Amino acid sequence: MLGSGAVGRAQKPLKRMWSSRLAVPLRPASAGPVRYWQDQVRLAFKGAIAAVGAWALARYAVGQSGPYFAPLAALLGVYPTVARSLHQGIRYVAGFGIGAALAVPAGLLLGPGMAAIAIVVIGGVLIGGWRRLGDQGAQVTFTALFVLLLGGDQPFHYITHRMVDVGIGVATGLAVNVLVFPPLQLRPAEHAIRQWGESIARALEDLSGAAADPDAGLDVESWPRHDRQLSEAAQRARAAARHARESLRWNPRAMARRSVPRPDGAVLDSLEELTARARAVARSLPDITGLPHVTGADRPGQDVASFRRDYATMLRSLGGPVRQLADLRTPRPEATLADIHGCQRQLERQAAQLPDHSDAKAAAQHLARLTGGILGELAEHDSARDTSPRAGEPGYGPRVSEFRGE
Repeated sequence: MLGSGAVGRAQKPLKRMWSSRLAVPLRPASAGPVRYWQDQVRLAFKGAIAAVGAWALARYAVGQSGPYFAPLAALLGVYPTVARSLHQGIRYVAGFGIGAALAVPAGLLLGPGMAAIAIVVIGGVLIGGWRRLGDQGAQVTFTALFVLLLGGDQPFHYITHRMVDVGIGVATGLAVNVLVFPPLQLRPAEHAIRQWGESIARALEDLSGAAADPDAGLDVESWPRHDRQLSEAAQRARAAARHARESLRWNPRAMARRSVPRPDGAVLDSLEELTARARAVARSLPDITGLPHVTGADRPGQDVASFRRDYATMLRSLGGPVRQLADLRTPRPEATLADIHGCQRQLERQAAQLPDHSDAKAAAQHLARLTGGILGELAEHDSARDTSPRAGEPGYGPRVSEFRGE
């Protein structure tokens, strides 16, 4: 009889095979138009369920006549994340209550006339600018005008029924968003972080070509393109990680055991550091590649050329570990860093052997320190992943409680 571990291993190929047979719009996507429209379609259907359910509950279960506020409030509970739905629902209720409180005295004292309209609009716009109300600040003015113009001589009666509609709508929307496939944004974050690491690795590999060929120098067109890609990749990864962390808050699916890892803040910080060091290498590399290439019996020139070749090898070898660092599914880097450490020590020895008080020695030592910093970042995560839980195991990645504090 097969054990539980063997059964689990046998089920994984079947799940992959079943996923591969699904139509593209139905497969879990990480990013791009497919992912965008998957989220939009899911959001549209959930919004329809919430709106219809809120109307039915208010109309037939509670007996409200014309509960038009119920489906409107229900849509506030169907935001892309559960936490945002809860925040927007609370703000909507607060805006509704403030607007009603503003309209009742104006209606009782002045009646639904021009003076009362002017007062509630001025007061609603000013109060709606309160930052704690966020995007729902406009509800203060809208609700005040509805109560003033439609409530007539019985504003309390109107408010009582509308508050029931709002309560049913917000509760129904939140219930649908929590119970019907509560959204998680982990795959886009995982994809964006991996793309950031890929951009850093490609930049280092491009710089290795410039270090190996002193005649070509640093491509003035190639590096600015890499620099823009690094900035864009960093911005996308940070934003995707924030969305993923927000999607974990108050989400019942966040506590479940999943194969998609949570975004690791330490990895993001390391990628930020690696990006800065790659840019520093790009700025400093012309200091060594721009020196005259001396051949023949001139030993210092030969040492500089040897340093350039080894430095190109070093930059090229760092690409793989950088990609593995950005791959959140990798428990620890598969490629050992021992060989890269040996290359780094060789670079430091070569830089130290260059003639003292020379531009070549200062430039070589600075470049060696930069790759040493990159290697240090990679080695730190190598040891950290070696002692941490594996991907897919309980506890892998930051705890959910850490995200709630952000």
